[in-house]
Amino acid sequence: MTMPARLAAALLLAAVAAIFMSGLARAAEVAGACVHQPAPAGANGKRIALIVGNGGYGNDIPALRNPVHDAHAVAQAVTALGFETFLLTDATETALRQCLDHVYASLADADIAMFYYSGHGIQIRDENYLVATDAGIGDLPRAFVPVQPIVDRLQAQAKATLIFLDACRNNPLVKDGLPGLSVATGRGLVRVAGNTTLNASGEVQARGLMVGYSTSPNAVAVDGDGDLSPFTAAFVKAVGMSGHSIQRIMSDVTNDVGEQTDWGQTPWMKSSLTGELKLNGGETLAQAQAISDNRASRAAGLLNINGDRHAAIIEALKGLPASSNETVLEKFPKAYLALYSAVQTRQAVLPIKKMSVVALSVQGRAAVSPLVSGSRLGTPALWSTTERRLIAELPVAGRLWQFKFSPHGNLLATFSSKRITIWNGLDGTKRFDLGAGDRFSSADISPEENRLLIVRNRPTIMTMREGRLSIRPEPDARNSPASLTIVDIRTQRRVVLVKASELSGHLARGRTVSNLQARFGSNDTICFALAFEHSQDYAVGIFDLRLKKVVRLRVTHRISAIPLCDPAGKYMVRNYVGGPNDAGMEIWDLANDIVRDVAGPMVVSIDPNGNYVSSLGMSGEAQGFYDLSTGKKGHPATVPDGFVAYRNRMLRSDTGTLIGQDSSPSIWLDWPDETLSGPAVVQRALSELTPPERDEVVRERIDYIASGGP
Repeated sequence: MTMPARLAAALLLAAVAAIFMSGLARAAEVAGACVHQPAPAGANGKRIALIVGNGGYGNDIPALRNPVHDAHAVAQAVTALGFETFLLTDATETALRQCLDHVYASLADADIAMFYYSGHGIQIRDENYLVATDAGIGDLPRAFVPVQPIVDRLQAQAKATLIFLDACRNNPLVKDGLPGLSVATGRGLVRVAGNTTLNASGEVQARGLMVGYSTSPNAVAVDGDGDLSPFTAAFVKAVGMSGHSIQRIMSDVTNDVGEQTDWGQTPWMKSSLTGELKLNGGETLAQAQAISDNRASRAAGLLNINGDRHAAIIEALKGLPASSNETVLEKFPKAYLALYSAVQTRQAVLPIKKMSVVALSVQGRAAVSPLVSGSRLGTPALWSTTERRLIAELPVAGRLWQFKFSPHGNLLATFSSKRITIWNGLDGTKRFDLGAGDRFSSADISPEENRLLIVRNRPTIMTMREGRLSIRPEPDARNSPASLTIVDIRTQRRVVLVKASELSGHLARGRTVSNLQARFGSNDTICFALAFEHSQDYAVGIFDLRLKKVVRLRVTHRISAIPLCDPAGKYMVRNYVGGPNDAGMEIWDLANDIVRDVAGPMVVSIDPNGNYVSSLGMSGEAQGFYDLSTGKKGHPATVPDGFVAYRNRMLRSDTGTLIGQDSSPSIWLDWPDETLSGPAVVQRALSELTPPERDEVVRERIDYIASGGP
């Protein structure tokens, strides 16, 4: 128990002790009277409790010293928790039934109804009875009040019903029944999934019934040597603990009573509550943040190690309180980041065991071709990553080289040694073939999904000389120049053919382009990079399809990966390698013709709005986001710091093993949905859960005590 928790418990016990000095003298004056105490001002929800303490027995039934003390202590404790109380001590059968009628009349729309009984109790033919003070040994069943009808009336009118029976004292009535109480009370309790709701204050309101016994079924409890019975002493100490659910309170009570009685008495409980029921608010903010951070760590592991997106969402939600507005989310940044990452990721889990060639789409589809043996690939297939089922096989002629989904996932292109084929990206039906693909190097589909870019290169030989990479064509490939081909997907016709020499323009000067890399920027622009044979010079540029000419071109002396351009045409970003200790990211501000080098990080994807670029370190560690206008670290306001986009492209088996990764950057796949942030992320996550999963989150999520606002 933490120091604040011990202090709270000590203060509560001090308050309970005070009532013995000021209240017990007056208790004798009202014995048998149903004393009503309204709920304190500002009470949260409607809570009603009937507390009965019967100790003044006669008629050969032994008196009990503690029940009246117990009743006053419990009434004091639950009043402090916002309960409206009805306190009854040394009650005859008539007084008990009359007080019950008062309680029943007050129960309409109650959030919580509680009945706490301390005194003699007995079970007869598996039915539990409370013993009124006017009962006699020889006149059963007069003055013996059955418990089950009380439970039924309370449960019929209140959302949640709590029954506590400290009524198993040893007594001379055992000749008419078994020692202790039966488990029959609450025998009709049923767990109703999905009935967890919020009360008017926005807090979780559990529903159902919980019955707590001071000892195990058919066992005997002791009255105790102190001012309170062992069960009641433990109950009043635990019930006021902030942030503890009644389920946890009863666990603490069980341990406390067991230790007090050397485990000769063990409280017992059964429950159909649909969620955690907290009587005294949630954890302190510091406690909640510590719990939240642990949840976040587990969620990150489920997502990034096991690849279990759904389980990560559930775990991250448990690390956030029910009321998760922007202000609250800022208090739990790690859990929010874990949830945001799980909701935004499109990494997939499929029942596939073998390493595979993979492409992933934004429409919840995966194109997969597993490695059968060695480097031989199996039959390509289209899978649903949301339903984890096979949609269609994709019969490809020749050896498969690459899959490529269109930016919005409506089309899928397969590239093989014999042909290029376009498929419907959702159902796997074949659209058309585009003929030979024997010299295909890479490909891309335009943002509007109406153009196909095919890059062809001559076969090359790559060598390192004095720390520099040299690329030259194979001797028998000199008559096959590198080129770009643009195909209109709607008409299936070639609309543009651009030779690499046309892209290099005046830079060629008799040199031959040895390697060409390209992809779409916008629907009408292509970003490209060139390497020259027998040269340490490289070039990057932009080709305008409307003008059919190069509109930007610049020379660089460092090897360039395929550049990325934002659709608005404001920036080009690329990875470069100039030597063993010279690698990083280059940002070309096209409007101002300014180049900014950022040493170290490598480009992952570019913001579709042209404001940021996401990156990784050389060893694969997250580097975060960079502002394209300054080249300095920064991130979109809607994206939490620490988000790593590259994990979107992973495919895992259902055991969590990484079996493939889509290596083709896509700003539509890799960039987070910036319209989905803050509370909208929480709502999206909850919408993906089943009713039992939502109930699980409600039961186990953090709940903290806010001070001075949310």
